[in-house]
Amino acid sequence: MHFSKLSFDDYMSRVASLVRASLSNSAISAATAKFGFNEARLKKGEKLLAAVSEASEKQEDVIQQKVMAHQQRKKLHAALRKSYMKHLQIARIAFDKDAISSKALQLTGPRAVNLDAWIDQVALFANRLLAKDEWLAKLSEFGISKKDIQCLIKDTEELKMVSLNCERLKTQSKKETSLKKAKLKELQRWVSDYLKIAKIALEEQPGLYSELVQQD
Repeated sequence: MHFSKLSFDDYMSRVASLVRASLSNSAISAATAKFGFNEARLKKGEKLLAAVSEASEKQEDVIQQKVMAHQQRKKLHAALRKSYMKHLQIARIAFDKDAISSKALQLTGPRAVNLDAWIDQVALFANRLLAKDEWLAKLSEFGISKKDIQCLIKDTEELKMVSLNCERLKTQSKKETSLKKAKLKELQRWVSDYLKIAKIALEEQPGLYSELVQQD
């Protein structure tokens, strides 16, 4: 594959130079036109190059969004975990002798490992507390207010939204990467076919062919 050892950016730069040289040099375009690579076909290569460039920009944009979303999720998760564990520890003390409350609030046993399951566990804890005034009253004896629990719910909902966005961007990133690969493969086929034809068309003018593949 022509230019196959180059990095993506270098490959795109070389192909751009190739297309420019082919369209601007009348001797090259006249020679290749005799073998099917007329101006329209050369411009097709230009369009393919532009399509790959656009696909690459979209992919990079989604990747950046994904990185930022993951950083945000990590930050929110850490803050919520700290807040939740504090509330959980106090609730265990407050409801130490209350087996029913302890079971309803899932105060005992391990915490969920999977993030989605963990978020559900935190949401259950906070929502059930908020639904019972007597439980809130008990927690108030230990410095936990209704507003504290409402904030816990708000932070849980925010983390869930960010987590869903991370999954959406993960899927979109795969899609954009696949589209870029498909368009790049199409461009690579065009470049390969064109340079094979150009080598034949410029057999009597090797200097012009060398100009096209000067860094090949």
